[in-house]
Amino acid sequence: MDDDELQRQLGQLLLINVDGSTAHDDIKRLICAPFYIGGVVLSRLNGASAEQIISLVNGLQRTARDAGHAQPLFICIDKDSCFDAAPGPSIVPQEGWLPTLRTTNTCEDTLQATTTAGEILRALGGNMHFTDICNVNSKPSRPGTRLELSGDDVGRLVAATLRGFRSRGIMSCLRDSRGLNLVRSSELPSAAFSDHKEFLESQLIPYRRAIAEDVEAILTEDIAVPDVDSALPVAPEKHAVQVLRDNLQYKGLMISGYPKSNTIRSKFNVAESAISSFRAGNDCAIISNNLEEQITSFQQVLIASKDGEIPLSQISESLERVKKLKDTFISWESTLEMRPVSDLEVVCALDKMSSAVTTCHLLQPPHIPIEPFEPCKDMAELITLWHSLLPQYAVPGDRLSDLLTRPNGAHFRVRLGQQFIGFVATFVNEDRPTSYISALLVHRAHQSRGVGAALIRHAQKHLRSASKARTVTVGSSFPRFWPGVPLDIPAKPQLFFINRGFCPAPGPTARDYWVKLATYEVPAAILERAAKAGVNFMPWREDQYGECMARQKELFGGDQVWIGAYERLAQAGQHHQAMVAVDSAGNQVGWALMMESGIGLSKDLAFPPLLGEQTGQIGCVGVHPDARNKGLGLALVVHAALDLRRRGMEQVFIDWVTLINWYERAGFEVWREYRTMALNHVF
Repeated sequence: MDDDELQRQLGQLLLINVDGSTAHDDIKRLICAPFYIGGVVLSRLNGASAEQIISLVNGLQRTARDAGHAQPLFICIDKDSCFDAAPGPSIVPQEGWLPTLRTTNTCEDTLQATTTAGEILRALGGNMHFTDICNVNSKPSRPGTRLELSGDDVGRLVAATLRGFRSRGIMSCLRDSRGLNLVRSSELPSAAFSDHKEFLESQLIPYRRAIAEDVEAILTEDIAVPDVDSALPVAPEKHAVQVLRDNLQYKGLMISGYPKSNTIRSKFNVAESAISSFRAGNDCAIISNNLEEQITSFQQVLIASKDGEIPLSQISESLERVKKLKDTFISWESTLEMRPVSDLEVVCALDKMSSAVTTCHLLQPPHIPIEPFEPCKDMAELITLWHSLLPQYAVPGDRLSDLLTRPNGAHFRVRLGQQFIGFVATFVNEDRPTSYISALLVHRAHQSRGVGAALIRHAQKHLRSASKARTVTVGSSFPRFWPGVPLDIPAKPQLFFINRGFCPAPGPTARDYWVKLATYEVPAAILERAAKAGVNFMPWREDQYGECMARQKELFGGDQVWIGAYERLAQAGQHHQAMVAVDSAGNQVGWALMMESGIGLSKDLAFPPLLGEQTGQIGCVGVHPDARNKGLGLALVVHAALDLRRRGMEQVFIDWVTLINWYERAGFEVWREYRTMALNHVF
């Protein structure tokens, strides 16, 4: 890559602070060659008129176009710097209302205010807004008064804020002023923060919700998070990036703010801070409003890139994120179209939002009494609630009671007076890398009142202490309920988990399959292909135990459930509940469980009884690598189904399959479909 191309690429990843309301020559110089700066942050616009701001932004964008920029500039509005101290009426009154509106806990008002504010910012020429997620003011008459909401309250309001700005073509860059406060108060991030895990996890909920809403950018300005490395500013920023990318699975743009912490600024100059921000994994960096520092920072970042300190692959990935956002939100046509100031004045007209602000009061989240589930006292009411909410999953009461009283489970319930209104089931399987939230139920009359959110938080807290696993999955292992969130329930409950930070697993969905044996049509081609390969199929015999277990442990020994299922059958003298494939040399090359109802693993599954009492199960189908690609797996399934029919079973159930269109070839149909969702612990 030649120098000019590298300079163009790096320039797109740098943003500069702009003071004042005029596009002076220093700013234009940085937008042009050889710097090609890709965005500006408007600050200190005190007293500037709408006409001045529009002229400033238009001048900057025309400079960028004339300099050969492929895409317009990011025009970032830093509300805390731009409009707080402006004398006279605010250009964007809705901006000042947002902290107060957040105290009302009303998404509708927040959405309306941000929609209007977004329209105004768009008219001014802005395209990105720095959104402070926790700036809350319960007293409009006292602007300096602040308080903080957390958890789901802020999460819902963040979602409304992002939707409002996005509806008017404004990107949001999430920031959290508390991060700066923590650094200033403690000067250095400390692992002592980990003593407050529950508090810290609650602070992440707005980030999880914003990420679920696909927030366009996140500012990592002076973020304070636990990290043992004290080499500031790399350590806290790098850890913050890792948390956002790895734990929260954020895929969007990450911007490093200009450091304001005295500790950081005393140890590193502006150029070093910019390089460190890229080394930490940020996509973009904001550099100061001093021309000499800005030029030096660009030159030092360029040298670091040439030396490999900032990998070219990272630069390419960051550029792709920048390009994607600009393609989505801005174009030269819309950017260079100046709206008359008279139009803006109409947009700025006060509306009913002003009365909402003057009458708002702080709404405190309700207290939800959560207690351990007591089977003797609560089981009957739980079964009633379960069957009422989930008629398609109305597991018989005795089966439900058996599964929920397994020793690896811990469950919790909510009562309102004497009424049973909420329940959450959790399980820990030591052989699995995750813990499980397997069921969440809230009485219809009490939904959307915080009960489900409180139960989820309580379940997460319990699992953090009960399991070494760093991930919580919505689903189950053993006992088995749903592999993930069922897709046949309404969309709102599905979004409930996403909005609380649970990330859908990539790849295909999980499926349960079934077939009715009375009408089962045997796929003859599958059996013929296996026969041509010289393979015979037979129920497992006791004398085949040694070879069976030795070969399966060789292939599947890491899966204790798989191996244990065959061991349990052997110990109970029920070898015939499995099918074996034997090649022409007499070697076992394939195996499959084919269990009648109530045998082996079938006792651990919740849903087979829903198909009927005489429902068998096929599972743990495996073929030796030397015998694969000969159709033996499908033949095992077909032979197992036929054997179960011979033994009087009326249906066959196959659970938790991620193979696409495989069991369909054996004549089976999809019974239910699920999407696995997981949340990674951070602290």
